[in-house]
Amino acid sequence: MKAAIFEGEGILTVKDVPMPVIKRPDDVIIKVDAASICGSDIHGLATPPGQYVKPGIIYGHEFCGTVVATGEEAKHFEVNQRVAVNPRVRCGKCYECTHSKGDLCSDSDHYGQLADGGFAEYALVSAGQLYQVDNNIHPDIVTQVEPLACVLSGLKMVNPTPMDYVVLYGAGPIGLTFLRVLKMYGVRNLIVTAKGKDRVEEAKKCGADIVVDIAEETLEEAISTNWPYKADLIIDAVGRGNILPEAQHLVNPRGRILLFGLDNNARSEISPGIFVLNEIFIIGALGKDFPGALELIKNPDLGLDVFITHRINCLEEIYNGIEAMRNKEAARVIVYPNGNPQ
Repeated sequence: MKAAIFEGEGILTVKDVPMPVIKRPDDVIIKVDAASICGSDIHGLATPPGQYVKPGIIYGHEFCGTVVATGEEAKHFEVNQRVAVNPRVRCGKCYECTHSKGDLCSDSDHYGQLADGGFAEYALVSAGQLYQVDNNIHPDIVTQVEPLACVLSGLKMVNPTPMDYVVLYGAGPIGLTFLRVLKMYGVRNLIVTAKGKDRVEEAKKCGADIVVDIAEETLEEAISTNWPYKADLIIDAVGRGNILPEAQHLVNPRGRILLFGLDNNARSEISPGIFVLNEIFIIGALGKDFPGALELIKNPDLGLDVFITHRINCLEEIYNGIEAMRNKEAARVIVYPNGNPQ
């Protein structure tokens, strides 16, 4: 079968690899219906990489598929059943796992980063990482369950309300997911930052009230022009580390700053006194709310398909999607390793 292999720093190669086989009783083999390219995939392919990726593994952690074979302890998954995949495999033994913090497992495996992932025609996954999904829900939506689960988990930590003034940094795929969910929360006062014409247009298409092209305007100007107050909630969906020095001056007393985007190379310089005197909360988010995401994708108003800009119909063309993401020409890129399911 074809698969996209992370060969080492900055190198992704599509090649023929052996088909996966059932090895453990809880193993499940799925035919990958769709996978999406995450911003963290771009970070992982950077030089130096923004996060560690184990050389030799099949890349890609946002994917869904159809069951084709199961081990003896995974028979509750029927052949031809569509499934969503949780790529983080908990160890079940560490402090985090034994204290109800399993999403932060300190010894986890991770499909597409530390173990074989979903940029392949077929994938081998553990039954415990799968969620059954109605076969009528299109793979374009099911493959976005994982990033949606992350967004929902983060928002639960900051509890946005319709009355909040919210700033969202970033109009990439995860930023636009935040945008759609914030609209579902009823948030009325929302400013989104974007870089470049394409990202600005995608944010507007997704329902952003005000979009600030950071190449043309400052966020401070947009807030002072359009709002009577500063922000109650600021969300960093970029992860480059350069938002905190600005955000600390743009948030209201007792406001919340949610750090979501992740790049291990990022660094920030802040003034701790500002956070103390104004009782500002900084919250990091890494968890996943899969039950919430699986329920929310049933709502036709969610609109995760609105910002799909690129569809890649074979793995050999995945490089085109990666470059479009790097150049900020793309929002959500969907890859069909076995061809477009229509």
